[in-house]
Formats: sequence, structure tokens, C-alpha cells
Amino acid sequence: MILGIDAGTSAVKLAVLDGDRICTTYYQSNCDTSAHTLQQALERSGIRSLPITHVAVTGLNGSRCGADALGLPMCTVSELDAIGYGGCFLSGKDDALVVNMGTGTTFVLARNGAYTHLGGTGIGGGTLMGLGRGLLGVHTPNELFQLADEGDLGQVDLRIGDLFEGSETLDPSLTSSNLAKASPDSTRADWSAGLLNLVLECTGTMAMLACGAHQVSDVVLLGALTRLPQAKARFQVFTQFYAPNYVIAPHADCATAIGTALLAKENTSWI
Repeated sequence: MILGIDAGTSAVKLAVLDGDRICTTYYQSNCDTSAHTLQQALERSGIRSLPITHVAVTGLNGSRCGADALGLPMCTVSELDAIGYGGCFLSGKDDALVVNMGTGTTFVLARNGAYTHLGGTGIGGGTLMGLGRGLLGVHTPNELFQLADEGDLGQVDLRIGDLFEGSETLDPSLTSSNLAKASPDSTRADWSAGLLNLVLECTGTMAMLACGAHQVSDVVLLGALTRLPQAKARFQVFTQFYAPNYVIAPHADCATAIGTALLAKENTSWI
């Protein structure tokens, strides 16, 4: 069994694979990615009791997460390759734009078994939490997501239907300007919904533009934000009105850790 570890900026993701079979995954957010955090995650997930034989690491803090303390053969995997490989494996797509929504957002073009970093944006989960803390006094992701679930986007977002009846290419329900309506009756829940929608729509729009530039028809979405019902609903709207097909892969929150473990099977540089 191979343990894949993705140690990011504010979360640690774990995946255990036996061959191509995913045995278990675990996601721990809103934390540092120190050696203590990894040990805590291994205990909480029950992974420590599994017969792990090898460890593969990726992520910004991969070299500092304390994986070497496990005393097992270990290798490091390119994060961009892990994003691309994991997204393709989980979605069953070979030619796709893989979008990893983490603290920021990364765009990887997967084509013919090669993974190309197209770029990224600073808009992601970190943006959402920063705005939530600064504007709404929200301190945890769960608090913000619960508020957003109760909110009404119509109170804060200016929609096409607020301006005119729409057209063949502009449905009245589509957003004209995020947060521009700002009704005096809007609540903290409405603003939470608006902030979340801002991040999701910016990501979806940038993915659409990248697909047009590179002649790609599928967008594979990864990251913890994909677990939210708002994400599923929003990207269904994008699929309905725009050319790309937006796919939320299974195990999307731990896809990079899964990709890391899969790529490690082909690695010959175990240390």
C-alpha cells in the first residue's frame, strides 16, 4: 500500500492506494501542515494502522510535513503532475482542463498523458475565508458555508434579469456583477452566499476561457470547495449555458494525494 500526502498551505490531504484501488482518503483543513498535523491526521483517519509500505509526498509544504519520520521508503512527486494525473484518473477523462481549487486556484492542461501548467489565480478558498473574516467576522469554513446555505444571492448579486429580459445567450438568471446589488435588506447569510458565488463563478469563467484557448471540452474540478452543494449547482449552470462540460470528480478533495500515490507506483527513486 502507498500513502499519498498532499501538504498544502492550509490543509493536509491523505490517500491510501493498493494498486489502483483507493482504500481510504482523509482531508484535514484549517490547519498548518507541520509534522504534528500529519501525525494527528494519521491517527484520526485510522491510516496509521494500515500496512503502508511506501510514502509519496507533494504540495508546497511536502518537504516539511514530517513524512520522513514514518521511516518508510519515500519519494516526492510534482504537484502539477499529481493534480493532472489524479483529476484524469478520477474523472475518466484523458483530455481535460483540471482545475484545483485550493487556497488559490491552479489550472493544468491534461493532454495525451502530459500535464501542462497553464497558470493560476489567487482567488480560491483562501480568498473566501479572508473576506469572510474581514467583512463578516466568520472564522471557520463550516461557519461560512452554513451561513451561505441560508443566504439569498438575489439580495447581493446583480443579475441579467435585473437589467433586462435577457437574450438567447444571456439567461436572466446569470450574474451580471457579483455583489453589485447589495440590497439594504441583505443579511450576513446573503453576503456569505455572495462571497462563495464570487469565487465559484470566477473559477468557472476562467476555466471556460482556458478551454476556448486550448480547444478543450471538459473541465475537471478538484479541491475541497467541490464538496459544497452550491458548487455542484453553480457548475451545472455553467455546463448548461457555456461550451465546456464541468465535472466534479469523485474524491475531488483528495485528488492530488491520490494522483501522488498513483504516480509514485512508477517512481524508481525511493529513498
